[in-house]
Amino acid sequence: MDLARLAILLYEDAPGREHLHLGRILDFFGVPWKTMEVSKLKEVEDRLQDHVLFSSAQSVAAVLKQIGPAADSVARPVSFYIYSGDDRELSERGLQTLSGNPSLLLQQAPAGNLTFSVSRDLADLAGPMAGLEFSSELRKDDNILAGTAGHEAALTTIVSAGGAPMFIQFQWAGIPIFFCASSHIIDIDQKLGPGFYDVKDHFCSVVPLVMFVKSMFREVAWHPQELGACLIIDDPLLRKRYGACDFGMLRDLMRRYGFTTNIAFIPWNWRRTSASNSEFFRNASASFSVSIHGCDHIGGEFGATSPTALNQRARLAQSRMQNHEVRTGIHHDPVMVFPQGVFSTVSPEALKRNGFLAAVNTETIPADHCGAGTQIKDIWDIAIMRYKSFPIFTRRYPHHGLENFAFDLLLGKPCLIVSHHDFFRNDCAALIELIEKLQSLNCSLRWRSLGDVIRRACRRRVNEMGVEEVEMYGSELLIQNQLDQVIDVRVRKKENETERVAEVRCDQKPINWVTRSEHLIYEDKIEPCREKLIQVLHRQDEVAENASRPLRFEVSVAVRRILSEFRDEWLSRSSFLTSAAANLKEMLPKAR
Repeated sequence: MDLARLAILLYEDAPGREHLHLGRILDFFGVPWKTMEVSKLKEVEDRLQDHVLFSSAQSVAAVLKQIGPAADSVARPVSFYIYSGDDRELSERGLQTLSGNPSLLLQQAPAGNLTFSVSRDLADLAGPMAGLEFSSELRKDDNILAGTAGHEAALTTIVSAGGAPMFIQFQWAGIPIFFCASSHIIDIDQKLGPGFYDVKDHFCSVVPLVMFVKSMFREVAWHPQELGACLIIDDPLLRKRYGACDFGMLRDLMRRYGFTTNIAFIPWNWRRTSASNSEFFRNASASFSVSIHGCDHIGGEFGATSPTALNQRARLAQSRMQNHEVRTGIHHDPVMVFPQGVFSTVSPEALKRNGFLAAVNTETIPADHCGAGTQIKDIWDIAIMRYKSFPIFTRRYPHHGLENFAFDLLLGKPCLIVSHHDFFRNDCAALIELIEKLQSLNCSLRWRSLGDVIRRACRRRVNEMGVEEVEMYGSELLIQNQLDQVIDVRVRKKENETERVAEVRCDQKPINWVTRSEHLIYEDKIEPCREKLIQVLHRQDEVAENASRPLRFEVSVAVRRILSEFRDEWLSRSSFLTSAAANLKEMLPKAR
């Protein structure tokens, strides 16, 4: 399949809302585009190279009139992406004209749960989504296709719902046509609601378009350096067994199935790792990594809005983990996993100023967003960078569904899985099933420590001058050159307070950098088959002594931690006792 370098969004009278939304999506992926009136297309046809035409099905007749089927036509498009318009009847007639099949019909989406299937026939196009099956509902602005019987040789079904095609590919005058039966073009500037982002909410309007753009524009669009992956377990102490999790068995499974695990460790527990357990985790450090899970792990501790309180908690968490590393020899990555997923718009800045590499979280909306919330384009990105330009990488529970993990990978996001000790019951049967499903996806996962997944997480593309443009997210980036020749790179990192950047280093040496449009920019060369470590260091506030904490607070934290551990180790075997322990915890004084 030929690749494209320019997207042309065609309109008849004036660009509509769908053109605005398409333009935002193309901008997000770094694809050059322009809008053009259909009647003007013939005038500039000889100046267009390697382009794709985006059009509604109801505009198809006008488009075909301008393009013409002549074999000697100049600068014919690489392909079409056609979507259903708001008027189903006009769209249906346009599709019939384009396909040459007068029996092809657009029908209203049926109600209720349907089985969605993504074909493996065009695996290069579908990427990680290829071969997926799951249940969901269609939106009211989705359609399905009927009248395809007897035309299977001319039509390739890429996505079907309830056995009916809704995203297909066929040919017109030798040009590949991709048709999506949804009239909805998502606005990626739309704010997210509570809960996790679920691609099933608008699967038919999003997945076909993203698959097409990522595949057709792969030479110009942003792409990930690699698809990193890591399993994260929240809360456990560093013991050979914690609750339902037998870490010896887990170590053996990691070696057998080739995955890695990060332990989100609560800094309050820093004195509680024994010498024998320290030895176990040091010896298994190739499989296990450790991150920072809050400070005391009390409800909403990083949902506060006081910079002073947040700085004290971030600093105390770092101090405790450094003490733990000195005591045990167990290395940790300065990555914050927010307790209970709660964070404020202020907390990312506190983490930045206290030397954290990044944060990882399941929740995507800060507790104090007040209308300035996370948008869809933020969650599609490698990491959320909206809050103080500090990266918050998103992770998913297994129950979010394989389709959501696959869509994240299609976008180029790391595959980060969150679990608790109870996920490892029944000899880790649920874990093994999940790992096998992830390993079966049509992509190559690179299982690493959580810190290394983040250090290698970036977007890259080659510009027209042959320079490798790299978008950096964490405060550290390991950038690779896998070619057998020197490459020129231009690294940029979003930074809302460039005056707080103390230094940028490359392989531990200070380097020159410039600021432009709230970005740090650094240019360099990388030798063949080598990699370089880029680090951005921020100025920290003067270290003030941590405020004294009331004895009642300290006792409350200790009791909460002990009760949580007792629940995980013993009460989790009884739902009645688990509920009783939870009620007792709620009766304890809340931390302020």
